Amino acid sequence: MTIKEQVRENPKISIILPMYNAMNTLKDTIESVQAQTYCDWELIIVDDCSKDESKKFAGSFASKDQRLKIFQMQKNGGPGAATRLGFEKATGGLVAFIDADDMWSPDKLEKQISFMVDNDYEFICSDYCWVDENGVSLNKVIKCKDIASYKTILRTCPIGSSTVVLTSAQLRKVSIPTIRKNNDYALWLQLLRDGTKVYGMHEILMKYRIISGSNSFNKRKMIKYFWDVYRNYEGFSVLKSAALLSQYIFIKAVGIK
Repeated sequence: MTIKEQVRENPKISIILPMYNAMNTLKDTIESVQAQTYCDWELIIVDDCSKDESKKFAGSFASKDQRLKIFQMQKNGGPGAATRLGFEKATGGLVAFIDADDMWSPDKLEKQISFMVDNDYEFICSDYCWVDENGVSLNKVIKCKDIASYKTILRTCPIGSSTVVLTSAQLRKVSIPTIRKNNDYALWLQLLRDGTKVYGMHEILMKYRIISGSNSFNKRKMIKYFWDVYRNYEGFSVLKSAALLSQYIFIKAVGIK
């Protein structure tokens, strides 16, 4: 079945939003979803046992918009476990992801679904830009690759989680990793391991918020998380893991595309 046929059969897109203590940014994130020009979506918010008022705040949106659905983790499991629960609750033919501190351009879904249908792609991503904690541009754009494979993303990962759209059928082929850190990277590796490719759309469709002290801001921690994926998730030897990590550090340092 082509992507066009799949979308015609089930045009709804399930958007999975794992959430933990997201009060400071959640409003912008939800409103960016509600502003989408493509309206056939459901936003599946999974609260990972937040200690603030995130769930109650999300509920205030859900009470006015039935497309928002809120689910509660029984215990804190990290974003991977919350994403897995979100997919279990999904009913759409397509799936997208958004982190609780990111924001979408209003035409993101409309443009990406057209890109998928026109090219018969099952798995896509796009360019995105960085903003600071207040949403102010940091004048940095992260460009995706035209085509990325398993081998490509072992060296460097150009896939922004909140830019991804893929078919539910594609996601059902794998088990969503529940590791606490770098779970999205582990998921992309799973999806691409069988020869699947991810196709890049060169438009900036997402704002990625850089928060001081976050995992993405702490480079040393990110190196450790990549090492953990190589060794403990992919099962690579110490030598291969070290070689891949060295490539990753070098590519980031010199800015190779």
